[in-house]
Amino acid sequence: MFSTQRWLRRLVGAWSIVLAMVVTSEAAEPTTVTDPSTRQVKQVIVFVLSGVDEHSMRQTYTPTSLELAKTGVALERAIGVYPPRNPQALASLVTGASPRQTGLTMPLGKMRSESIFQVWQQQGLKTLLVASRTEDVTPLLDGFTQKVLSPEVSAVALTDQALEQWKAAEPFATFVVYSGPLEKAAQSGPGSEPYRKAITEADQQIARWITLIKDMGKWDDTLIVITADHGIASGTAKQDRAAMEREWMLPLIFHGPRLKTGVTLPPGKLLDVVPTLAHLTGQRKPAFAEGDILWNALLPTASQTQEMLYALRLADVSRQNLELSRNAYQLAEDKMTIDAQLGDVQEQKRQVQIFTEEKEQVIQGLEQKVRWQRYLIVALVGVATIGYVIEYIVLRKRFMMFD
Repeated sequence: MFSTQRWLRRLVGAWSIVLAMVVTSEAAEPTTVTDPSTRQVKQVIVFVLSGVDEHSMRQTYTPTSLELAKTGVALERAIGVYPPRNPQALASLVTGASPRQTGLTMPLGKMRSESIFQVWQQQGLKTLLVASRTEDVTPLLDGFTQKVLSPEVSAVALTDQALEQWKAAEPFATFVVYSGPLEKAAQSGPGSEPYRKAITEADQQIARWITLIKDMGKWDDTLIVITADHGIASGTAKQDRAAMEREWMLPLIFHGPRLKTGVTLPPGKLLDVVPTLAHLTGQRKPAFAEGDILWNALLPTASQTQEMLYALRLADVSRQNLELSRNAYQLAEDKMTIDAQLGDVQEQKRQVQIFTEEKEQVIQGLEQKVRWQRYLIVALVGVATIGYVIEYIVLRKRFMMFD
């Protein structure tokens, strides 16, 4: 009996040693943890809420966008481009270039700037365009290998088609334009209830995209951008500054790999979206891109500390301020030149007016002289007529006396 108990104790001890060795070996195995600052971006999706300014976005129920802003990077506002309409604004969003550079300042102009989607396409990456207003995206079509263009459909129907295409193709970069808010603003006004409902509906469709991405296990590798192309002014005859600012004060949210979480940054520009996307995806900036990388939105790395990133952003902002100062100086100089030219024109106008008045006086004098000459001629004709009559009467009487 004692031998049996001794044997059981030895067996339990042996199993304890084996189990401890297994647990120790498993615990010793290193777990692979991806550094979020160097995580590779495998998908990019840019959502555009057409016609939505930053103020309207904040005042409307948009839980999906709000959650992404809380867990990602949100700018206080993004400054849009002029003119605040499409296709100019959308072209600037995908190229990082102003309408002057894109060549779309004229109604029938052709886009001459390269888009970030063309850059990705040149690297063999698939791109997808999703939109309902084809006239707004026509200049952008060259940058997309696949397209879902469905005019006059609801945001829900457009999303249904887009999600099916996205699941089948799994593109690297997707550009989605929800035009419902713009259309409702044109019908009912930018502050109307239908306008706000359209914004909420677009936000709900973004939630559907996110659900699908998570279900496919791609969420951690997906870079999401939510922004707008332009806002809409009140449309009244007399617009105040706040109403006009709504045309070009836009929302801008980033969420995804290599980005900070839960931060709100100072204002940037709509043109900054493309350079930032190019940097995050390891690609070059498109030709003619004028925006800057939002360095202060990036996570620090071993090679770029937080201080270095802030220094880079500060350098870019300082350069922008310098350019603005130069532009302001140039505008002031141009104003002085125009004022001087206007003064010359006004002086010439005064001289012409004096010359005209002098000539009018001469003309009036000549007209008066001609008028008196006419009176004189009439008087002479009258006198001659009277003389002729008198002479006729006198001669007639004289000849009658001889009869």
